[in-house]
This record gives sequence, C-alpha cells and structure tokens, in this order.
Amino acid sequence: MQNEKLFEVEIADASGHSTVQMSQNEIAEKANQTQGSWVFVNDQLVSAADIADMNLEAGSRIRLMPGLVGGQDAPTFVVEIADSTGHTEAVMTQAELAEKASQTQGSWVFVNDQLVSTADVADMNLDAGSRIRFMPGLVGGSDAPLFEVEIADATGHTTVQMSQAEVADKANQTQGSWVFVNDQLVSAADIADMNLDAGSRIRLMPGLVGGRAC
Repeated sequence: MQNEKLFEVEIADASGHSTVQMSQNEIAEKANQTQGSWVFVNDQLVSAADIADMNLEAGSRIRLMPGLVGGQDAPTFVVEIADSTGHTEAVMTQAELAEKASQTQGSWVFVNDQLVSTADVADMNLDAGSRIRFMPGLVGGSDAPLFEVEIADATGHTTVQMSQAEVADKANQTQGSWVFVNDQLVSAADIADMNLDAGSRIRLMPGLVGGRAC
C-alpha cells in the first residue's frame, strides 16, 4: 500500500516523548506488541485491539504509552480509567499508575474518592483494597471558553481551568459529586446545558466517603 496514510504519533518514554510518523497498521502492531500499552486518540483512551479498524482522521492526535514493567513483587491495583463510554479497568502497579498519570497532562487521580495530586501518587501508602480512578485530561474545543473551577479535596481545594464540557464530564464521571455555581447547588446532569457567565464561581466537590463514627 504505497499511499498508506501516515500519522504523527507521540510515544511516551522516560524522558518525555518522541514523535514518529506511523501508518495505522504500524500503530496497531506496536500497541499490540507492547503488553499493557495505552493508546489515546484525541485524548480518548481506546483499546489497542480496536486501533486497526478505527476511522482515524488526518489531524488526529495519537499518543502511545507502552506498558511499564514493575518489580515482580510489586503489588498491583485495579484502576478504573475513565473514557467517553464510561470506564475501562486495568491492573497496574503503583509505579505504573504514577507514570501514566504524570505522562497524561491534566489527569485526575482519585484514591478512595479523594482527589490526589498526580505528583504524590508514587509516594502514597496505597492499601490493597484502595479504589483508584484515573481520569485522563480532556481537550475542549479550541474556541470553548474556560472557567476557573475549584475542586475540593482532603487538603482544601485545587483550582484548575476547564471548559464547560469538561466540568460536565468530570461531574458525571465522579459519582456523588456536588457542583456549585455561584454558591448554588446544581445537578451534575444540568451542567452541560447551563448558561455559564464568564465570571461564574464554580466549585466541584467529588463524592465523599463518610468519616468513621467516633
């Protein structure tokens, strides 16, 4: 196939990433050769098995994150990876989770429904039964207005810039979330269609786990 279309592919490695040109078949082959690989197309996680048959557009942003090998005695965790269809579950070591989170700009990591900094994941004391959710960063449309959003966590809150679609997506991905717009509680389901003003104060409180009774 002399006219096979080529795509720019960012391949993550320890030093950041390299950009190479690959055909769709080559991407599929590499993804399937490297066990535990993650493939993102336009910042959506897709199955390595599905790459070969996808309808890839010429300007698609494609990122390949080869699977990492943890030590043989490294404990593994079931991680829920959010995507446009809900979530996929993967078994990962703590080192793999930390690496993937730091490689994916704008990622959110929740441990037992608490938002934690991606930089802190590697050094956390994770219990064997910890519930871990990974939400790769989303890309809004280039002309989508951005809002400052305060995301509550155990230490106070973090402020991030997000489009309205991102706020809606994150709110709906995080079960039990509360969203306040100008100090009014609003339904997570209604966020996407609200008329948000540029200066709106938006606070997102991910679902909380009740504290132990004294």
